[in-house]
Amino acid sequence: MSFEHASQLPGACRAATVSGEPVAADVVPVAHDERRPAGGAEGRAAVPIVHVARVDVVQALVQRTAAGATLLDSRGRVLYTYARDSVRDVSSCVAECAKLWPPLPADSVASPTADWVAISRPDGTRQWSFRGKPLYSFAKDAAPRVALGDRVGQAWRVAHVPLRTPPGIALRSIHIGRTLVEARGLTLYWHEDEVPKSGGTAKLRCVEECLREFQPLPAPMLANAVGEFSPIDRDDGPRQWTYKGRPLYLHVGDLQPGDSTGEAAERDAWRAAVLEPAAPLPSWLKIQRADMGEVYADARGFTLYTLAGPLERIRTLICNDECIRRNWRLVPAAAEARPSGEWTVIESPFGDGARVWAYKGDALYTHSRDREPGAVGGDKWAAGSGGAGGGWNPLLRRRDYEL
Repeated sequence: MSFEHASQLPGACRAATVSGEPVAADVVPVAHDERRPAGGAEGRAAVPIVHVARVDVVQALVQRTAAGATLLDSRGRVLYTYARDSVRDVSSCVAECAKLWPPLPADSVASPTADWVAISRPDGTRQWSFRGKPLYSFAKDAAPRVALGDRVGQAWRVAHVPLRTPPGIALRSIHIGRTLVEARGLTLYWHEDEVPKSGGTAKLRCVEECLREFQPLPAPMLANAVGEFSPIDRDDGPRQWTYKGRPLYLHVGDLQPGDSTGEAAERDAWRAAVLEPAAPLPSWLKIQRADMGEVYADARGFTLYTLAGPLERIRTLICNDECIRRNWRLVPAAAEARPSGEWTVIESPFGDGARVWAYKGDALYTHSRDREPGAVGGDKWAAGSGGAGGGWNPLLRRRDYEL
């Protein structure tokens, strides 16, 4: 779920500003203003982390980025909403679900505000809900600002507070990061040389022949500025939207949401309008073409797989450890390996103490019978056999993410 504004956190609070950026209205920033790289990657622009806390109200953080903000709990862990919470201010995540997705606890004397409500749960505890959507953390998020739970089961979403956008422009998470897109979900671009000076509008450099490949994002004749978005008049055509003075374009080669063909190597001056870059891939990882599309692969180009379903049932009903190791190889992690975004290091599921790579908390494997880069011979291996369910699935590079 996404939120239009940082809005009100519970309690007697007031609007605050950090480094000139408005933060959640009705919050009391306490502690300090940390500076951390956006998305956790080194070398990225620093963003303020606003600590918000009161003893008798929700303890939360608001992480400010160019793409808006992400709601975090008092430990810095990402907060989520659940698509199956279809009734306003009612949580449907109970029992075992709540062990994996702990509700954001509300104090027994917590007071509601316009957007924040402390709701009662079936077990008698209370939980914070924002604009009708109960909030949760994810038990597998082992560190602050890690979001392994995003899009799990297509039901869980990071709780975002996005920037204001005009009609027809949105922010979507694709493989390169949180990116501006137009109404159909197609990626927007800007030119590196079309950068405004002194807060004005950039001089247009994409004209004539350039316009055959990159098309200006049209703005309605009567459009007004919305947040950081403003329309400009072009001498060679209709009005065009800009973001912070940078003209926005579509690329003719993008045919579906998530495409980013305009960033091809021969077009060094063009970049997708990424406001919050995705965490960089580990150095050993590569993208490999396969019959079913693009897959994540190891340095040799061999397809990576994750196991859907419990390993223990496969061990018991289908294939013992010796059998599994004969067909599947875990991806080892060096002693100096460092997590990056959804790519983390975990202990081997075989309990031998080895360090292995994982994606969103699930161990990564290669299949022993894949003989060439891009082969997917392990697809659905053991799926449904003996009632075990799940099986091994190739790790596809998803091109289109929802917010």
